[in-house]
Amino acid sequence: MSLRKELFKGKGGLGGGVENSGDNSLHQTASVQEYEVLEEIDEEKNNLESLPTFFIKPRRKKDYSPVSWETCFDICRDIKIPDSEDVFKAYEILGTSENCPIFVFHHGAAYSGLSFALACSYIKQLMNGGCTMFAYDCRGHGYTKTSDDSNLSLDILSQDLVNVLKAAYGDNVITSRDIFLIGHSIGGCVVADAASKGLIPSMTCLAVLDVVEGSALEAISGMLGFLRTRPTEFKSIENAIEWSVKSSTIRNVESSRITIPSVLKKEESIQTGAIKYVWRTDLAASRPYWEGWFLGLSEKFLSAKAAKFLILAGTDRLDKPLTIAQMQGKYQLLVLPDVGHMVQEDAPDRIANALVEFWKRNERLVLPVKKVTS
Repeated sequence: MSLRKELFKGKGGLGGGVENSGDNSLHQTASVQEYEVLEEIDEEKNNLESLPTFFIKPRRKKDYSPVSWETCFDICRDIKIPDSEDVFKAYEILGTSENCPIFVFHHGAAYSGLSFALACSYIKQLMNGGCTMFAYDCRGHGYTKTSDDSNLSLDILSQDLVNVLKAAYGDNVITSRDIFLIGHSIGGCVVADAASKGLIPSMTCLAVLDVVEGSALEAISGMLGFLRTRPTEFKSIENAIEWSVKSSTIRNVESSRITIPSVLKKEESIQTGAIKYVWRTDLAASRPYWEGWFLGLSEKFLSAKAAKFLILAGTDRLDKPLTIAQMQGKYQLLVLPDVGHMVQEDAPDRIANALVEFWKRNERLVLPVKKVTS
């Protein structure tokens, strides 16, 4: 007899505590019905327990294994800068025409060109071969190697952008090909600086992702504190990917699986042979350049002679100059409040759609030449 049946019999149970009023038939009827219900419950429980385990749907475990760049890009190549020791790692999706526009992507501090991998794959579908996409690892980041990886001054990073494009596509690329510059965080500072200086005359569109001068300068004071809370090493790449997702550093596990392996390097202990993975870029060492990255960003962005697009993860990031300029219609603003700082990784499909729509509204029209008949 089950425990539940015993409870019916005991004092205070469902079947107990009923005083004998002289008519036992009501009590007996209730008891019979209670036993019948309980027997049905026990029978159903036994049936469930006898079901094969494959009928029970297990909780799906997240996959934190690394994913290759080849799932998103067509080719990966080393770009050697003439008359220097600098070699930049670049990832590309090729357009159908040699003269099609180039979408150039510059990543943020401590990341790599692969932070745009998923966004580029979505753009490829939307543009249907109508553009070439080019993302590279800037100096001191990813798999790029230069003669001075520690020099991350804004002037150097901006000149690197020009040098890499020339080495990849020829010197005339910055004057003959329509170029859409897209930069995230520190990359936004670089593309805005290059645009304001006129270093790439054929640039027609500029997009800056989640970086604003005012809020960035305010955040500098807390940057070292943030870096102290970040793990300095991981036992495996999978462990690092899991940390990035669970800490909401990158909220999209599929993007993290592509990006994180490129920002880590393997180290082996000489004494014990133990293997660990550490960050490729020492962000704390770049501290002397932090203020220089952001100073004047708003003015540079607004002065660029191109269609301008600012994408933010929240309206609180807007400073006064940008707020006024946005009200005057000097640039397009898109706010994605439900994503983190890594906007292109957290919502690659929405970023891709926004960039393509912006490009199509602002691309340079090539009108057919009317033939003159004599």
